[in-house]
Amino acid sequence: MDDFFNPFKELLRIAGVALLAGALVAAGWLFDYWMFQHLPGLPQRGLRQVLIHPGMGAGAIAQALKTEGVVADARKFYWFCLVSGSGGKLRAGEYAFQSLATPKQVLNKLMKGEVVQRRITFPEGSTLRNVAAILSGAGLAEESRILRLSSDESFVRSQGIEAKSLEGYLFPETYHFQKTQDDKALLETMLREFRLRFSSAWQERAGELGFSVHEILTLASLVEKEARVDAERPLIAAVFLNRLKRRMPLQSDPTAVYDLADFSGPVTRDHLQRASAYNTYLINGLPPGPICNPGAKSIEAVLFPADVSYVYFVSKLNGTHQFSTSLEEHNAAVRSYRQKLREQTKHEGVAGGAPLPPSEDVGKQVEPK
Repeated sequence: MDDFFNPFKELLRIAGVALLAGALVAAGWLFDYWMFQHLPGLPQRGLRQVLIHPGMGAGAIAQALKTEGVVADARKFYWFCLVSGSGGKLRAGEYAFQSLATPKQVLNKLMKGEVVQRRITFPEGSTLRNVAAILSGAGLAEESRILRLSSDESFVRSQGIEAKSLEGYLFPETYHFQKTQDDKALLETMLREFRLRFSSAWQERAGELGFSVHEILTLASLVEKEARVDAERPLIAAVFLNRLKRRMPLQSDPTAVYDLADFSGPVTRDHLQRASAYNTYLINGLPPGPICNPGAKSIEAVLFPADVSYVYFVSKLNGTHQFSTSLEEHNAAVRSYRQKLREQTKHEGVAGGAPLPPSEDVGKQVEPK
């Protein structure tokens, strides 16, 4: 009888051994899996940055993390994502991981979308070229693409802007951008800030003054480029508005060089005489559009200018200006400026280099009749 059961006993013994071995293997795998979740991927210290593009699946993300040294095993991280039910919840973006971070910590960051935010500041008076260069320097976009999109009239009009470019509408402020944002998203972020800051009250005020938003931004851009101290912004705005009322050319030096892509240095008399649709020494009224992106203070200065009758101003070489109501007063201020300039250049041993104010002859041509 024992001989009859012996084969079954042997089978049970083999099955028991197999089950024990399987249990040990499973226990070992589970222990290894637990260790993988809770131990750093690599022992080295330091920051590891990974760019997760939109549309990347868990497998591709796991491989990217392995390539950058964030996790030790791409396959295990992939299974970790699947087992935890988070495979479809990982968010795109640029991430920074400490190399001692555990896979569990890495997964939590990916699920929460704790991406790197790049803090970018655009100063008041930045032009489209400046904006494109800043974005390019931060590694967020190609300069040429930003310039091309900013001047794409179909894109500009799709944003509700009746202009040939976004010049004047990209509000100068500090932004937090993500590297995965495309060119359109970057510009739209700045445009949203502009719409927020140019309130309905400001729009109503522009209408009261008889100007469109585009015209207000154009005037504000001139104020932004001319003013050096905040207290003078309403005064400079008043000068330009008074000149418009009297049909006098605005004669703002920065307009004469706006469309010179590689311009740097002082504005010379040759610049003031060059043919340009923006040169307010040669055209009457406003230029076609803003010459930079003005800040809130310059916009507000145009909307609420000083109550003065000034129609001239000239630099005092200390960041402020001398304002005048008559050509005679202005010419005296110009002579004082030139005398100070001669003394300054003689003292510093420098020949030229400062912006030239309109000459007396030019001033006489614009004196209202």
